[in-house]
Amino acid sequence: MEMEFIILVVILAILGFMYEQLSRRKVREKPILGQMVDMGGHRLHVTDRGEGGQTVVIIHGAGDSSYSWRHIINELSKSNRVITFDRPGMGSSDAGPDPSPEHTVKEVHDLLEKLEVKGPYVLVGHSLGGLISRLYAMEYPDKVAGLVFLDSTHEFLIDDVKFKQGFAALGVMLKILRGLSPFGVPRFLGNVLGILPMFGSEKSYYRQQISPAEFKQWKEMVYQIFAGKAAGAEFKMASAHIEVAASCLKNCKEKPQFGNLPIAVVNNPGFGDNWTEMQKELASRSTNHFHKISDRKGHSLQMPRPEYALEAIHHVVEQTQLNK
Repeated sequence: MEMEFIILVVILAILGFMYEQLSRRKVREKPILGQMVDMGGHRLHVTDRGEGGQTVVIIHGAGDSSYSWRHIINELSKSNRVITFDRPGMGSSDAGPDPSPEHTVKEVHDLLEKLEVKGPYVLVGHSLGGLISRLYAMEYPDKVAGLVFLDSTHEFLIDDVKFKQGFAALGVMLKILRGLSPFGVPRFLGNVLGILPMFGSEKSYYRQQISPAEFKQWKEMVYQIFAGKAAGAEFKMASAHIEVAASCLKNCKEKPQFGNLPIAVVNNPGFGDNWTEMQKELASRSTNHFHKISDRKGHSLQMPRPEYALEAIHHVVEQTQLNK
């Protein structure tokens, strides 16, 4: 009986391996969403769509990619120039340097320089992307016309034990998924059982916002991220980003931190009252701010409530026009 079980496991592992390799080959044969930009040693996957209006730069969260923003890109690019990119090892980008705070900020700057994007622009940061946006705004204030924070990671989490435990648990989960990826387990969970770690119920909302082909491509990017090292590295380095941002906040001489720079904040209610209070504090860093709480749970809130994300972005864009 024991030998039969072992044989069954081996057969399933071989079949899973073949299934995974065939699936990955099909993905490589399909066109990517945008273009590949050489950053010197690695290439970043970039989408650059729309003309006129304001230039909006979207910075995705940890372990995510620009493919999670397809519906937002489609809508925003009707009246604005919209730029999104995948950080190294995410989405369709090549693997690259470790995601230190210095690197993530410099890479945004270098990429926009390569694309010859004239500032100032509106930065839209989700989760860790919100932290990166703030660090960028402090490093290059003349390049930023406004900020949008969507469930942004907050500096006050620097001493939060539950936050650190949660990120540690995510790191362990990603290691397990990475180990199982060559045998097609994450793909089986997502395609057959409908289980997609990190996205929960958000995926059902996202399915309604994009075409079946786009939804399938997005899932493929999720599986690709699970198979690599970069997502785990991003979650591991999140604390370093928090520490740098907390130090900047502590040493900031200007009160509020961003003066009257247009800021919009939207957060999901699923993380509790303390999280919402942090988001309110984030909004208060400008005298010109907007704050809204989503009525649907989900950290990737551009999926369950894209209209809230778009409302926040349009609000900041409008404020930048008034400031001209």
